[in-house]
Amino acid sequence: MKLIDVAVFDFPNDASILESILLAENIPFFLNRQSNSYCFPGSGGILSVSENDREQVVQIIRDAGFERYLID
Repeated sequence: MKLIDVAVFDFPNDASILESILLAENIPFFLNRQSNSYCFPGSGGILSVSENDREQVVQIIRDAGFERYLID
């Protein structure tokens, strides 16, 4: 299974919301948290998923209102 980066989050709170959604949907993912800071932009982390799950995860991200974090 090849992982690809699909989103870069500015804040951990936003990443945590999406993390909860993906867990509820039983979609495997890896969230590389870049920092433990909850205050500074750029500390939310990078979301990686299987190539096979990319389209579904992108739609979930859009539906959750986090499209600004998507990697083009």
